[in-house]
Amino acid sequence: MKSFALALGLSLTTTAALAQVPAGYHINLNLQQVVNDRVKVVVNTPPVQENQVTYVMPSVVPGSYSKKDYGRFITSFKAFDKNGKTLKVKNSGPNLFIIDGAKALARLEYLVDDTWDVKQDDSFVFQPGGTNIDAGRNFTLNHYGFYGYLEGYKMLPYEVQVTKPTDLYGATALDVRRESSTQDVFTAPSYVTLADGPVLYARPDTASFSTGGARISVAVLSESGVVKAAEVSRMLRPMSEALTKFFGQMPVPRYQFLFYFPASGSPLSSKTGRYGAMEHSYSSLYFLPELADPERLKSMVLEVSSHEFLHMLAPLNIHSREIGEFDFRNPQMSQHLWLYEGVTEYVAQLVQVQGGLISEEEFRQTMRGKIRDAQKFPAGVSFTEMSRRILEKPYDDMYENVYKKGALIGLLLDIRIRELTQGRQTLRDVLLALRAKYGPTRSFEDNQLIPEIVALTHPEVQHFFDRYVVGKEELPLAEYLSKIGWTYTPKANVKIRAFGQLGFRYDEARKEFQAADVLPQTNVFGLRNNDVILAVDGQELTIANAEQLLRPLVGSETTSDVPVTLTVRRGSTTGTVKGTAQEYEAEETNGLKNSPGASSAQLTLRRQVLAPNG
Repeated sequence: MKSFALALGLSLTTTAALAQVPAGYHINLNLQQVVNDRVKVVVNTPPVQENQVTYVMPSVVPGSYSKKDYGRFITSFKAFDKNGKTLKVKNSGPNLFIIDGAKALARLEYLVDDTWDVKQDDSFVFQPGGTNIDAGRNFTLNHYGFYGYLEGYKMLPYEVQVTKPTDLYGATALDVRRESSTQDVFTAPSYVTLADGPVLYARPDTASFSTGGARISVAVLSESGVVKAAEVSRMLRPMSEALTKFFGQMPVPRYQFLFYFPASGSPLSSKTGRYGAMEHSYSSLYFLPELADPERLKSMVLEVSSHEFLHMLAPLNIHSREIGEFDFRNPQMSQHLWLYEGVTEYVAQLVQVQGGLISEEEFRQTMRGKIRDAQKFPAGVSFTEMSRRILEKPYDDMYENVYKKGALIGLLLDIRIRELTQGRQTLRDVLLALRAKYGPTRSFEDNQLIPEIVALTHPEVQHFFDRYVVGKEELPLAEYLSKIGWTYTPKANVKIRAFGQLGFRYDEARKEFQAADVLPQTNVFGLRNNDVILAVDGQELTIANAEQLLRPLVGSETTSDVPVTLTVRRGSTTGTVKGTAQEYEAEETNGLKNSPGASSAQLTLRRQVLAPNG
């Protein structure tokens, strides 16, 4: 999920008559005429100098680290000259359309199917990176799912004219002219910029606010109306203000949040439970479940958006040539996912603890979770090598580790930089220096980033990269976390108070919670698999309060001696069972706690890392 930024495209003109219309692509997309979930695309092409040219639909897009092959959703592809005569076209794989007689090419026409409502198998496009066509009601336009570019002509300007239903509003960060109630015109200096600006068409539900010199806009589509833009805007504002304090000012002048909330039981809902977002330079697109509980909704929105929002720093303002000049056909991947995703994830958490949005304990437990999850991936793998080869086996299966081990790399690197420079330099300082040097339109060379970071900080930082990022050594968690007065224990035998081994699942069809993966002899309630939990201490259990009522029962530890009463249906019999937390011998893994005997130097370094800047 990652953004990109690029140089402006060219505007080539040779005569006074042509000067009025920039050379480039002029596209018509008619959303008023949808047949079988397909829309017609008409592409008026720029002049072509070759006898044969290839129209490219993306195989991979920025922010997605797997092949998607968007050309497979195109049918009835035809090419025409200016007189309407058809030109010969042949396919080369799903994404390439080879056109003969290309010097005469004037227009392309084809149909596009959406990606959201196809079978959710291994080839399914994750919703935030896909397209939705719901005639008359809403449209999710990731432009790279609808049109491509002629090979060699990617950086020319694009103008997309959209004919739309009168009552739908297109929210986007792209430049747009709203010419009438049924006509929008989107413009971009190149294909890469166009692909970076999704549009969400829906009945208007928008809100906005300003902070740090940036206008933050929010657009929401909630299928059953449970979630409102004003509510989401209120959730996002404190985080945005915390980011302003962290950076000094917002790194962008504007930002657009686009949220799609499918209802419970919606045919568009994720069949695997996978939800999330895709970041772009000046916007991010979210596909998240509707939650009626305001606190659960807020927690979910902030967890996802804090990460995506921060991509406006990297890779928008800090990116390598592989991203700045992204090759949609045969992408060359950068080796710095530890920065784009890992450091972004670390800073997303750091901003919240520094801004008082989460406690130090919550931050520490989040890092503990990163440690636990990172251990699910193979050890002895170079992070830069994995990044560079992320589209290949077996590295593609390691992608999620960029959010786990990658975040830990960010934390440990920040600690090391502060330690070596006696607090004069921080990872934040490095990021801001790189942003000032590069910015949206300038790329760094991939093999020069680490030496540049070392030059900005301390020579010993090179050893950190050589051993733990480029090299294959395991992260020195215990050593580095002790520097801020945290004790990390990989394994320890402990005594805990708990209700036993409990698990619950929600049966969507029956709208009920059932005990799952339990044995009656290992939990204090004697629950069996498929027992239905109707109430907790007399309070009816619902999807809205399930987190509040069930979470304390499945937690690894409780200090309460108060008995808990469950109302349970087993088969055709309903009754109550009572249980009190008991003491258990347990093996604790990846323990992470404050060190009671932390030195003043350790406490000082901890405050430097976690306290607000300035």
